[in-house]
Amino acid sequence: KQWYQRRVRGSLLLTPAFHGKIKNTFDLRHHLTSISMWYRGLSLILIRNCTTNSLFFLLRSPLRDLLPPGSSRQTCFLNDFICGAMLGGLNSSLIYPVNVVKSYQQKQMTRQNQSLIASCKAVLVERNYKIRSIYYGVQLNFTRALITWGIINATYEFCMSVLQPREKSEEYVR
Repeated sequence: KQWYQRRVRGSLLLTPAFHGKIKNTFDLRHHLTSISMWYRGLSLILIRNCTTNSLFFLLRSPLRDLLPPGSSRQTCFLNDFICGAMLGGLNSSLIYPVNVVKSYQQKQMTRQNQSLIASCKAVLVERNYKIRSIYYGVQLNFTRALITWGIINATYEFCMSVLQPREKSEEYVR
């Protein structure tokens, strides 16, 4: 519960329209009076996470097979980093419009929650019906995803190799 409340709280506190109205987190609690106001955009987060995790785990092994086999622990670690970085960058770029709509929903502070379709329409109107404008900021998001997903995937594979040791020939060749 608290991880999601922090996201909504952070979105509202960072929105310039509320800088004069909301002083801090404790003040924000007086403005967000219903439970549904704390959980805006949750369905979009679930859609985003389910989609990206599914794509990641479906494509990780085939992509790893396309990379040259590693002959040492360092090259295996590098291959795992590259695999995770490529998939993370692809996933974050494909799903970026969902993040835009989620951010739009979370920065609203009205009593009535907008539906997903109404939020999509509002974002399109706000961005002059240009699909290209929905992707503003995707470069920074792509770069962040390259680094984070690469590190996470490489670290996961490294920990798995330490916790579940394989035979030496199997460990170095993937």
